[in-house]
Amino acid sequence: MGSLTLNLSFLTYSVATIAYAILLGLIIEKKQFRGDNKWLFFAVIASVAWALAHSISAVAGAYTTNLVLLTISYLLPFLDWMKGILWIMFLYNHLRLIWNAQDNKRLSQSVGNIITIIASIGVIIEAIDFCASWGLFEQGIIGNLPTYNKFIMAFAVLLLVENLYRNIAYENRWGVRFFCLGLGSIYAFEFLLYSDSILYSLIDRQFYEARGALNIVVVPLMAIAVSRGANWSVGISISRRAAFHMVSLVAGIIYLIAISVLGYYIQSFGGDWGKILQVSFLFAAFVGFVVIIYSGRIRSIVLVLINKYFFAYKFDYREEWLRFIQTMTASEDHYNLQERAIKAVANIMDSRGGALWYKEQPDTYSRVARWNFIHDIDEDLDANSHFVEFMEKYHWIVDLNDVEDGKIPGSDCDIPTWLSEEAELWLVIPLIHHEELKGFIVLYQPRAIKELNWETIDILRTVSLQVASYLVEQETSNALGIAAEFEAFNRKFAFVIHDIKNMASQLSLLNKNAEKYADNPDFQQDMKHTVNNTVEKMNDLLSRINIIQEPSKSKTLSVQDVHNIVDARVKKFLAAGQNVNYKNSEEVNALLNEENLDTVLVHITQNAIDATKTEVPVEISLTQNNNFAILKVRDCGEGMDYDFIRNELFRPFRSLKEGGYGIGAYESRQLIQSMGGRMEVKSKPGKGTTVTVYLKKE
Repeated sequence: MGSLTLNLSFLTYSVATIAYAILLGLIIEKKQFRGDNKWLFFAVIASVAWALAHSISAVAGAYTTNLVLLTISYLLPFLDWMKGILWIMFLYNHLRLIWNAQDNKRLSQSVGNIITIIASIGVIIEAIDFCASWGLFEQGIIGNLPTYNKFIMAFAVLLLVENLYRNIAYENRWGVRFFCLGLGSIYAFEFLLYSDSILYSLIDRQFYEARGALNIVVVPLMAIAVSRGANWSVGISISRRAAFHMVSLVAGIIYLIAISVLGYYIQSFGGDWGKILQVSFLFAAFVGFVVIIYSGRIRSIVLVLINKYFFAYKFDYREEWLRFIQTMTASEDHYNLQERAIKAVANIMDSRGGALWYKEQPDTYSRVARWNFIHDIDEDLDANSHFVEFMEKYHWIVDLNDVEDGKIPGSDCDIPTWLSEEAELWLVIPLIHHEELKGFIVLYQPRAIKELNWETIDILRTVSLQVASYLVEQETSNALGIAAEFEAFNRKFAFVIHDIKNMASQLSLLNKNAEKYADNPDFQQDMKHTVNNTVEKMNDLLSRINIIQEPSKSKTLSVQDVHNIVDARVKKFLAAGQNVNYKNSEEVNALLNEENLDTVLVHITQNAIDATKTEVPVEISLTQNNNFAILKVRDCGEGMDYDFIRNELFRPFRSLKEGGYGIGAYESRQLIQSMGGRMEVKSKPGKGTTVTVYLKKE
């Protein structure tokens, strides 16, 4: 067994030596040994020497009289410590640059003084321990101090690695992530090794010898970071964030010590199975530790407690505002602006998701976006409802946890049942722009319980104003884009008008000469030729283009029977052999323009017919309620997805039909809005489409 251990130890440390040598060569090749990275160069050299010394020491037992080999064996504890100190210097050097850039020189100087003291005391302890190995002092004169020395060194490396990674600029973490992971993993194991030794007054030989294999595993991670050209540039250090990570680190240390103690007792009372039970327990505890670290809920609870008991204000406004701006302007993100708005507000309130309702049509708020919102809530809200008026007038942020009998506390304002009855919904945040409610965001319950006090309300009102301005600016930009598209589209007709003008001039001249030469056979022949030529040109124009214009808003409206208009149009479809089904004989009056309504009906019905590939007829229905005449056209076609309906359907020149101009849906909605109504489209891929037109009754 001893021979096997010797061979494994020699093999693993030899490979570790080669791995560190390759890393050193890579550092030299990448020229990362100059300036601020000189300590990286020294630390890797020390790591090469450390691994080499251990591989030599693995065979030194057979040559106890060789002075060189004995010296190397006695130097191993010092090399362990020296390697750690050089890594500490490397990490501190970059943290010092960051702290100085943040005008936090006092912290930089204090940490530097602590490291100097630790290094000075440490080198004395290691020197005495080395001399004791040669018999210059009594063995054990300093007791267990060398183990404590290395324990403190491992703890310091872990602390500095964690702080450096958190302070590195976010965009540079890609380059240093693997390096911090590799170095942190090595010293996390060292920390466990020496804490186990402190607890049980004995270093586990197998754990000690396993370090060579562990270094082989993690050195490639460090090499990846070096090959990426790791940039240790200045980031942003936030006091609350530092407090959070310090609390997390202290809690982690307590946790690790606790599981070490439990592991010892498991081994002691486990009999023959003790070692297996101990390893299994420690592994399960480590997995549990990782789960806790990455638990969003636990993280939120810790942050709430820190903010509650350590800071006068609940929010770090600088950090929150920077994060908000970063989220709203993250154009490389796959989320659109509306989804980013939800995400930005949800992050501030530590909510896992939400949805946005926006006033896209004059009298309705519709759900236009969602972020991590799993509920299928797609209800519309009337713009004239008491709930909307209340939020608009008082800029009221509604806490659904405080709802009393379906009303906003302290008022007689009813909350929509689809909001108040859903237990997972928490806040309704109005988006006010120039005293007008443009929309509202609904958030899920927070991960940890939060109090909605004056500070929370203030930051939400401030952020909501900014979100509203972003959304209105996007709406204006889209309107300008549409206008520009129309302008570009209409410019094309300058050539058409020119051709029509030429044809009109020919016909005008022909008409003028007809009074004098109508009886002349030659003139008659020429007139016939000219008319034929003009007709051909006009037919050619019509075959190539459709002249499109903005819907007119000047047409008069009157109360008319919608049923008569629909019935007349359906009969024309049936006469043309189209598969349309309409059953209604009830009189339904509404305020409308007959020509405009017929245009809309033709468009949406023809689209439904084109989309239907089966023998199932297109269903047309007409109903009414107290305020509206409701016309529905339903097909069983291929349907459309949610994103296309929201973002493309009602934009001109967007069409799913080959050769289509994509103007019909836009024109239809404009015509309905010009009559004071609204149009809604509900569709799912593979399940058909339903278009609903609401016309005011008066």
